[in-house]
Amino acid sequence: MKAAMKVIFANNIKWIWAVNLIAIIIFVAGCGSADSPPDFLTPDGGQAGEGPPVNEQLASEAWQQRLVYHVGPVDLPAGTQPMLDQPVTIRFQTDEPIWVTGFEPRVVDADGSELPAELLHQAIISNMHEDNSLCGGGSGGNPIFIVTSMLTPVELPEAYGYPILSTDPIDAQVVFTNPTDKSYAGVSFELTLVARPMNEFTQVSDVKPVLVEPDPCTHEPIKVEPGEFAEKTATYQMPAAGKIVVAQGALQNYGAAVELTAGSETTPFWRAEAELDEAHNLTGLSDNPFSDPKGIQIKQGDSLMLGVTYDNTSDKWIDGATAAAMVYMAPVE
Repeated sequence: MKAAMKVIFANNIKWIWAVNLIAIIIFVAGCGSADSPPDFLTPDGGQAGEGPPVNEQLASEAWQQRLVYHVGPVDLPAGTQPMLDQPVTIRFQTDEPIWVTGFEPRVVDADGSELPAELLHQAIISNMHEDNSLCGGGSGGNPIFIVTSMLTPVELPEAYGYPILSTDPIDAQVVFTNPTDKSYAGVSFELTLVARPMNEFTQVSDVKPVLVEPDPCTHEPIKVEPGEFAEKTATYQMPAAGKIVVAQGALQNYGAAVELTAGSETTPFWRAEAELDEAHNLTGLSDNPFSDPKGIQIKQGDSLMLGVTYDNTSDKWIDGATAAAMVYMAPVE
C-alpha cells in the first residue's frame, strides 16, 4: 500500500479580502471633516452613533488554514472485505504548530472526485506523542479522530482547539472495504484539518480528545451474532476534571444508537440514534456530533459510561462493528 502526498493550502483569498475591507473602512473614515468624527450610515440611510462592529467570523476565517492529507491510493475489487488486522497506515507531521478547530473526512479517487462513503470501514488518527488516558498499560498514542462510513465532520465550538506541534508524529490507520458489486481503483481516504496557526494572535482554549470504547488499548471492534439485538456498555473513571464540549458517535451498519452518561446521572446527557436506508446501511446519526460550548462538567474520578446498541437483522455475523464515541474535553476554568 502506498501513502499519497500531502497538500497544504491556506485560505489566503479570504485574508486578502479581509485586508481590503479594512482598508476601505479606513479610507471612508478619512473622508470626514478633520474636526468631526466620521459619519456611518445605517442600512436604512440613517446616521449611526458609532462605527460598524468588527465581523468576527471574517476575522476568524482570515487566519484559517486547511491542511489536506491522503491515505492511499488502493485498489478495491468488488466484494472486498475489511482487513481489520492490516490497515493502510501513514505517519505525518505538520510544518508548524497549529490549533485544529475541525476536521472533514472524504473518500476520493486519484482526481480528488468523491467516491461512495461505504468504501471506508474505519479510520483512527492518533497523536503518537500523547498517552491514551483510558489505557493504563501503554497506549501506542492517543486517538484524536475516528471516522466510519458516516464520514461525520466535526467542528469544535468557537475559541476551542486541539493543539498539534510540528514535532508531533500523527499516525493514521485506515481500513478500506468494498461491499458493492463494482470495483474501484485509486481509492484514498482524505482528511482535511481545519486549523489556525499557534501564535500570540490566536487565543484558543485547548481540548483533550478521549476515545471511549470497549477496548481503548487495542480498539478491538465488537462482534454481533446474526439476528442479535446487542447492547454493549463500557464505563471508565475519568483521570482528570474537565467539561465535554463535543462528542461524536462512531458506528457501523446495523448500528442502532450510541449514548454517553456522566457521573452519577442515570439519564444519558447525549444519545444519537441511527438513520438507516432500506438495506440497513447506516447513513448517519441524529444529533451527531453533540456540541455544547458550556460543556458537560466532569469531576476527576467521575464515571463516563458509553452505551452502544446494534440490531443485526441479517443472517450474517458482524465481525468488525465499531462501537465508540470520541469526546473532546476542555479544562475547567
